[in-house]
Amino acid sequence: MVRLEIAKEIIIVMNFIGRETELNSLSQGLSPAGTMRAAFICGEGGIGKSALVGEIGKKLLNQDCSILWLCPRNPGNLSPAGWASQLARDLQAGSALSQDPINAFAQIIGRELAVLPHTIDSTLAIASGGIFSKVASILIKSLEKLMESSDDITFSPVFVFDDVDDYNPRLLNWIETDLNVALRESKYFKKARFLFTGQKPRTKLELFFQKFGFEQIHDFLLSGLSSNQTFELFKGHSSEKISAVEIYKKTRGNPSKVLKLASQRIILDKTKAAKMSENSTVMAKALKNLTEQDWSYLFRASYPDRINRYALEFFCPPREAAYCFNWIKRNSELADIALDGDVILKPEVREEVKNIHVEKNPAEAEEWEILSCVLNAFMGIFPNPNKHWIPVNLQLFNCFNRKLCKGIFDETSFEEIDAFLHEYQDLFTINDKQYKMLDDVKLITSRFVEIGGVQPREGLVDEIKVRWEEDQRVAEEQRVAMEQERINLVSEGEQAKKQIETLGELKDKLLDDYRKPKNFKSKKIYTVSTSPILIVLGVVTVGASLYADSIGSYYAAAGLLLTILGFFWPNIEVKKPTMGKGASGPNLAIETQQRSLDHRIVGLKNRVSSMTGSIQRISSELDEVNSGISEPYVIDEQT
Repeated sequence: MVRLEIAKEIIIVMNFIGRETELNSLSQGLSPAGTMRAAFICGEGGIGKSALVGEIGKKLLNQDCSILWLCPRNPGNLSPAGWASQLARDLQAGSALSQDPINAFAQIIGRELAVLPHTIDSTLAIASGGIFSKVASILIKSLEKLMESSDDITFSPVFVFDDVDDYNPRLLNWIETDLNVALRESKYFKKARFLFTGQKPRTKLELFFQKFGFEQIHDFLLSGLSSNQTFELFKGHSSEKISAVEIYKKTRGNPSKVLKLASQRIILDKTKAAKMSENSTVMAKALKNLTEQDWSYLFRASYPDRINRYALEFFCPPREAAYCFNWIKRNSELADIALDGDVILKPEVREEVKNIHVEKNPAEAEEWEILSCVLNAFMGIFPNPNKHWIPVNLQLFNCFNRKLCKGIFDETSFEEIDAFLHEYQDLFTINDKQYKMLDDVKLITSRFVEIGGVQPREGLVDEIKVRWEEDQRVAEEQRVAMEQERINLVSEGEQAKKQIETLGELKDKLLDDYRKPKNFKSKKIYTVSTSPILIVLGVVTVGASLYADSIGSYYAAAGLLLTILGFFWPNIEVKKPTMGKGASGPNLAIETQQRSLDHRIVGLKNRVSSMTGSIQRISSELDEVNSGISEPYVIDEQT
């Protein structure tokens, strides 16, 4: 794994000496139980403001599991997007919050703000006034989600603005307006605490604090350490015999000055002193008889960390670089040869030669020092010159995926890029199959191109834009087709389910009929018909009653009744259930129908299962279509 270090700092680890009163007051006041809403620590440079802030953070985080310590480092020249990204990277939390959601929060902020300039002096930041308008909203909403990840904890955020008087005006304006409004609108930051530090008195920033709306700001003025504390600090880092009075006189209790004095006054033992004397003698002898040409070689060789022809060509033409490299290799008393063949100038020689170069040609020395900073940083990340073309081309992308690289570069080049991405994967963020080069790496790579390093392929940006538009068009066509197919399958599946339900009900009805034998008993059917005999008998009886008075009216009535019954004579028909041909009864017919229904139901269920699998496949393919193209491959401002 490659470890990236853009800025190198010498950090002196020491026991925290003094400031106990300020430490206790601030850690108590800024805690959830405290009453201190805002505090300002003032003091000259090196007096220990940042060290005190660090101790306050440690104490709060150890004492309370709900603390969110929001303290971005080195924010002076950052844009609002850069400040928010730095805050996300430096965020610390108490034990109530695990590291996973913190990492996820940092990734979200990095992804959301990646397209914005992170330094205020970039061309885009200077030219565009409103590009940072959504930064505060994105930051606060992301912090809210982070705080919601633990339902049973009410978090206590503490914002730290270290060296606030070094903030650029644009960042200060964003803090007092956009960030201030976003904080006030959020219910999670009603009890947020704020800690500021600065070298200038707070009155110099009175307008800023008024706009921020603090009712009261607690001031803490840091003065120098006492004489005893100064002596204790010095003795912790030097064995030099020097009185406490002299130390205090030279440093006035400024911890930074004390440590600098301690590092300068280290007394060497006799062995070390003798060795240094010997080295100095050898170096002086080696430098004594150098010609003017030799000195020109030595000046050039003193700037690259690792000397080879490739690195020297940044300081002179290729032919002269070859001569310079061969000359350095021959002078073993000035340099050592590494296992890979590179030459490394001895530290004391390099330092002395640089000092001489500054005295002889300060303008050239300054130019080469700036050039070497970029070169050494880039070579420190990517030491193999044969692979430099890869990051130089990849830094043109806003984001990319392997499929895109395979389509743009030839097969051999793609294989090298693929191996490069695997070797240097820690220099890229990977989200949804998209690779994005880290901002710091991209910055160094672009500076490397500017100083005359490997140039990107001509016309690559235009080719990337064309590929982006083509991929978007193809993806949209695939999305529409797949979505329509998915809708059709869902509709067909619903219909099949209804058919299964209907057939199931019919099957249940057949089973119910089978279980109830009465359904198979003979049925009586009642009808009416005419009876000629009764009609004739009735008519004769009625006629006889009319011609013979002796018969009487009763016979006439009886004749009418017989006539009516003759016309409407009731019949009863007994109907038996129909049996299947060749079957023994209704049992076999029902079983046959059941088997038919079962066969149809099974077929429909298989079809539904197949359609469900197809729907899942289409959903997966939709995700696949969308993956890798969620962000533009290149941004116009980069060109």
